[in-house]
Amino acid sequence: MSLQSALLRCPGCGTVFRAPAILPAHGRVRCGVCSEVFAAQADVDPLPSGRTGHAADIPRPAYVSAVTASAPGAGLLRAGLVVVLLVMLAGQLLWLGRNRVAELPGLRPLLEVACQRLGCSLPLFRDLRAIRVAEARVTSHPDYAGALLAVVRLENGAPLAQPWPRLALALTGPADAVVAERLFEPAEYLPAERQGNPQFATGATVEVRLPLADPGTTAAGFRFTLH
Repeated sequence: MSLQSALLRCPGCGTVFRAPAILPAHGRVRCGVCSEVFAAQADVDPLPSGRTGHAADIPRPAYVSAVTASAPGAGLLRAGLVVVLLVMLAGQLLWLGRNRVAELPGLRPLLEVACQRLGCSLPLFRDLRAIRVAEARVTSHPDYAGALLAVVRLENGAPLAQPWPRLALALTGPADAVVAERLFEPAEYLPAERQGNPQFATGATVEVRLPLADPGTTAAGFRFTLH
């Protein structure tokens, strides 16, 4: 039976097609009704001789290109590869930006768990904006003549513990000009009971008392800053 005189039936929707005169090398066609791809094998009785006019009314199936005639699981495999590549790209971006991500309190616990498994380390969490100067004053020292006593109370409003900040005190004169300034390390300003704690706990408060030499009447104000 010549395939040219045979009819093809789509296995998807049952539509009958007239077989094309020339088939592509892979021998597969696509149904023009439901787009089902199937092998061009005649499974319908051949056309009776002398009825070519009737056969002309029967549609031909569309050819299938070599790309669309690939294995049934090729599309799923490509989709899987795309997902894997996207995950790898996201992982690389996360690794390159881990220092910034580590500053996000909501994501840091997850990164810490991941680093424990991968053997990496995260930078210390630090958010100076969350440390508030709750109270500050500079007065004459009650016990020493010619000295001042600076008192400042710090509160850590961050959701995580963080290293103690460095504390800068500037005494200012007219027009806010700096008369005297000093930067204190945590070991210099922390009270004795806090010296063994390297982290400023979340929600914690500390009162700092700093004795200073009195620069005289040139000092009219002061300011504290954190570093």
